[in-house]
Amino acid sequence: MQNLRDKLLKAGLVTAEQAKQADKPAKPDRKKLEEERQRREAFAARDAELAEERKKELSKLQEARLQSERAHKLRALVQQFRIQEPLGEVTFHYVKRSGKIGKLLLTAETAKLLEGGMAAVVEDPGQPDCVVVPSKAAEKFYAVDVKAIRFWAGPQKPVGFEDVGATDE
Repeated sequence: MQNLRDKLLKAGLVTAEQAKQADKPAKPDRKKLEEERQRREAFAARDAELAEERKKELSKLQEARLQSERAHKLRALVQQFRIQEPLGEVTFHYVKRSGKIGKLLLTAETAKLLEGGMAAVVEDPGQPDCVVVPSKAAEKFYAVDVKAIRFWAGPQKPVGFEDVGATDE
């Protein structure tokens, strides 16, 4: 049996040159190939963007979880070690995390404890004001979150003092 090419040649509907050309494999269209490559690159770039966004969201969630855990630990420490005292006649100033100046009305005895490093001013999570805790509790605060300590003349580098002109040695 003759194939279609031979029949078309015999009938004179195609030339020998045209038949030869039909036997060659068709070249892929460069424009289509370029469009396909660009489409794949666009999908790959979008996938990379989405992966980066997911990574950032996960990082934010983990940071929020850590902050929440720190706040719970600090709140438990405040409840356990807070020095309960009536309002005193001595005004004690400290610097809040926001940079504003806070003040506590303390008894003269508690103020001396603070000055001697036997007590510290620490943040009370969820409360606008700070509280006074003994030095042993301040060490626990120091381990959980150094920035929660707003004033402490303790054995570590004193917290709450200006470091004007100081150098790390």
